[in-house]
Amino acid sequence: MQFWPELIRGAFLIEFILKVIWLLLPSYTPNNFAVVFGGGKPIDFGKKFIDGKRILGDGKTFRGFGFGLLGGFFVANLQLIFERIFNIMLYSSLNYWSFFVLVLSLSFGSLFGDLVGSFLKRRLNIERGGPAPLLDQLDFLIFSFTFAYLISPHFKVFFTFDVILTAFIITPILHVLTNYIAYKLKLKEVPW
Repeated sequence: MQFWPELIRGAFLIEFILKVIWLLLPSYTPNNFAVVFGGGKPIDFGKKFIDGKRILGDGKTFRGFGFGLLGGFFVANLQLIFERIFNIMLYSSLNYWSFFVLVLSLSFGSLFGDLVGSFLKRRLNIERGGPAPLLDQLDFLIFSFTFAYLISPHFKVFFTFDVILTAFIITPILHVLTNYIAYKLKLKEVPW
């Protein structure tokens, strides 16, 4: 069983982590676009669940979801251009339709996972923007992988066991780091 055999060498480790982050950009970026360009009609239409609490809340909107999807796809297309310029054979190794299906399923899954996380936070009485470390850090990733696995036949080409395991290790670290930086830059009111 192959389990990080070459990762013992430091240079390979850095290169491997950068590759994982690169592959995850269509999963990482949609929720950022949703926050920046969101607003408008909430996805739950203001309805309450059987527990009397809002299903999702005002922060999850149709416009945010749509712009999140477009944003993830936009970033992936920038990656494709970059790969072609620098002759990197990751996403650019696919024909455009296969690329489209893979990155769209990663982006959609990411946004859907964030909705599931929001639903669960409401059930757990965690307010909007309140800290929920593992839920906030991994919900989008679980669903991004799930959707891409179910929809794209090319998922397994890029997202091997090593890549998926590394993604689950580095994502919480990156989440904490980027939130802290955004807090220090006064882009967020809280550091989580």
